[in-house]
Amino acid sequence: MRGQIRLAVITPELAPYARSGELAEAVAGLVKYLARTGLEVSVFLPFYRRPELESLNKKLVSQDLQIPIGSKKLKTTVSQAEPGQYTLYLFDQPKYFHREHLYGSPKGFYPDNDERFVFFSRAVCEFLAEARLKYDLIHCHNWPAGLVPMFLRSVYQKKPYLKKAACVLTIHNFSYQGEFPAESLRLTGLDWNYLNSHQLAFRGKFNFLKAGILFSDLVNTVSRVYRDEVMSNHQDVCSFFSRKSKPLYSIRNGIDEEEWNPATDPLLPANFGPDNPEGKKICKRMLLKEFQIEERPNRPILALIGYLTKLKGIDLVLETINDLLKTGCRLLVLGQGEEMYERAFAKLHEIYRGRLAYRAESSYVLIHQVLAGADLLLMPSLEEPCGLTLLHGMRYGTVPLVRATGGLKEAVQPFSEKDGQGNGFVFEEYSPEALLGAVNRAVAVYEHPYLWNQLMTNCFRQNNSWSKMINKYRLLYLKAIKLRAGGNK
Repeated sequence: MRGQIRLAVITPELAPYARSGELAEAVAGLVKYLARTGLEVSVFLPFYRRPELESLNKKLVSQDLQIPIGSKKLKTTVSQAEPGQYTLYLFDQPKYFHREHLYGSPKGFYPDNDERFVFFSRAVCEFLAEARLKYDLIHCHNWPAGLVPMFLRSVYQKKPYLKKAACVLTIHNFSYQGEFPAESLRLTGLDWNYLNSHQLAFRGKFNFLKAGILFSDLVNTVSRVYRDEVMSNHQDVCSFFSRKSKPLYSIRNGIDEEEWNPATDPLLPANFGPDNPEGKKICKRMLLKEFQIEERPNRPILALIGYLTKLKGIDLVLETINDLLKTGCRLLVLGQGEEMYERAFAKLHEIYRGRLAYRAESSYVLIHQVLAGADLLLMPSLEEPCGLTLLHGMRYGTVPLVRATGGLKEAVQPFSEKDGQGNGFVFEEYSPEALLGAVNRAVAVYEHPYLWNQLMTNCFRQNNSWSKMINKYRLLYLKAIKLRAGGNK
């Protein structure tokens, strides 16, 4: 069936145009590699006011499209761009999308996120119906796109161009479900009868993710271990699934091996690879200079990159910071997040100047440079569905130091000094002692250049490319299409 699937991808994030976390990178890599296999791919994204989106060469394809939202109607304009091997549709509405952040500020989420993403989901469906765009499969990502399958199976179920389209929902993180007051249902225009425990109601609220799960043909998440953890530890969520009628599939995210290639990366001060590792030393020296960090011989630089939240294990890092720095390691923290964590690291930056550096930003350029120059990538997460940053880091020879959870547990095997096997350092218990134990093990290996070079080489040699994963998505799509056509339904 090569080249015969027409695919629509609905997402709130897409690198490099609009990113909050790993979702943006995951979707960008997925659609790029899907298009290369012959699928005809279109991506649907809110038109956030971002320079990367503003600078695209766009054409207007729908003007003043009327979108029902509660008892009123709001206009949206739809623009089309061709940024690569796929078509990008952008949905503009200043009231909802002309904001500094995608979901909220460090102080908290926007209080009208229910209205914003009801509007986006409904606008996508309205546009598909009006433009008569026919797709074999509609692939939705995370709770902000979770209402698209619900609208397709209710309001738009009789539209000839939409009723046959299969729906797949990928959940990149079950901890963010889009839970809103029951009254938010009025924004959808659906009958209040939908708000019951068998359909949209969950814990007394209107749950966007539950809507996506129930009305999609197939649902998957982003690593096998994370799927098993969800099914074991989240009994309330498990009630949405069953082995026969609604299983939860898992397909691990991959990386764009062209975008993330230290041998050719134009953003680095020097290129390098497994057969030419000297460039990484240059990247490290430039990183030390850029962040004004004092180098200490025989001690590694640890990098902590990403959104600063409790789920990323930030509390554990803060609790151990004194002891961690006493090992002689240097810590570099890069990322925005919850206000309390931004303030904490800003204060530590002043207290430990020269030993700890913090930048409250998520610059694409800096992420590449930090991953290239750091020795260790610190990920002590409470939970981690996939860990895409981990996969990027290993591609750059940066050794992971992780807690054994979700995608981190799946991707990292403890390094053995005896046989030179393994690609990182792992601790199980979420405790200061366990974290510091892993750091001390890493320092002990780092003191022996031969062992460390072997460990770096093991990381370099990992193949986590999307090209390995993409056929699994094609098979999932074919299964969903068959279900929608009537097989086993």
